[in-house]
Amino acid sequence: MGKLVYIIVDGMADLPIKLLNNKTPLEYAYKPNISFFLKHAAYGFPSVLGKLAPQSDAGVMADLGYEPTKYSTGRGWFECLGLGMDPKDGELSVRVNFGEVKDKKLSSVRTYLSKEELRLLETEINDKVKLPVDFRFKIGEGYRAGVVFTPNKHQFSGYVSNNEPGYTPKFYKNGKKLSFATPIKDLKIHDIKPLRREAKYTAELLNLFIKNVIKVIKNSEVFISRAKDNKPLPNYLFLRDAAVRDPHLPAINEKFKRRWAAITGMPLEKGIASAAGIKLVEVEESQDINKDFSEKAESVASTMRSFDCVYLHIKQTDAVSHLGKYADKYAIIEAIDRIIIGRLLRELNIRGGDTLVMTCDHATSCELKRHINSNIPVLIVNRKFGQNKDFGEANCRKKHISAIRRATDILPFVVALK
Repeated sequence: MGKLVYIIVDGMADLPIKLLNNKTPLEYAYKPNISFFLKHAAYGFPSVLGKLAPQSDAGVMADLGYEPTKYSTGRGWFECLGLGMDPKDGELSVRVNFGEVKDKKLSSVRTYLSKEELRLLETEINDKVKLPVDFRFKIGEGYRAGVVFTPNKHQFSGYVSNNEPGYTPKFYKNGKKLSFATPIKDLKIHDIKPLRREAKYTAELLNLFIKNVIKVIKNSEVFISRAKDNKPLPNYLFLRDAAVRDPHLPAINEKFKRRWAAITGMPLEKGIASAAGIKLVEVEESQDINKDFSEKAESVASTMRSFDCVYLHIKQTDAVSHLGKYADKYAIIEAIDRIIIGRLLRELNIRGGDTLVMTCDHATSCELKRHINSNIPVLIVNRKFGQNKDFGEANCRKKHISAIRRATDILPFVVALK
């Protein structure tokens, strides 16, 4: 096998949309460069978590060959690891969203803030919030953050609910933990609850943290300034996927006998890559899609000269799906084709043994504005395969490799290609 470029486009899969001639955004998008690669292409159409609608942590783990129900201890661990917080066994790691509440009801679980606003809030929270235990709070991208608590007299437990609606935790007999996406039916704001007796202290601490942070935020310059400008307010924290243990992912380089690098600026994906022993290539997430994709395309081209496999993660498709912006979604897919796939046309030698894989971690419906449990389309470009039709959900469903039944099957199948 030559070089492998493995592209995971977050939330790329979707349902047919009437205004797109009953096509999905992937099917509707103009993709001439992907079409060129279809001279040597095969498709997969696997499930990710069966009947459950996965989060990105489960989807990315599965795409990289790790069974989520076997390894996941909670998304919070990966999120905080990707933020550079270096969580330890016994510490409590949690994913955080800045959100907005109006009249004690949910308005939004995503209040987008500038990098400067996020930095100011990070400083305020770390300096002014007082708790009975030490903690460290760190901002991520957009509306995201992570928090790690250090235990004192009491041990922490991951058996707590999420106060972010739309994500329900599920626990497995082996002690592993995942959250899966669910419709938001109740707009009331709920406290975090212990799901086992041992988690009572943890739930109380998390609720106290939320209460104290809200007080600090409402007195901050960021909040006051945004209120004056009539902007969405970060007046609540939504927490999910508390974790207290390292998931101990087996090293991917040893698992597949290939040297891996990852190109992503998102904390969750950086955390999963780090946990798997993948070399992180430093990149910044840019709000300018053309700039972001151009820089990532060049990074892939240069990185693949030193590594056997390059994993590239693209976030923007999922973000616009949650907002219901289907036109933006297919436009982003067209930009991926034009900028990233166009650059790979000059770099990959398919006839010489290189391989291109393009898939997603889960489906995100623009009409429902949430993750769904649909199977995911997988494009595999390799000299072993012949001509195929347009890459999209319908064609992947009609004609796909039977050996790829679940997302965890993708990489073992691909690395076995000659």
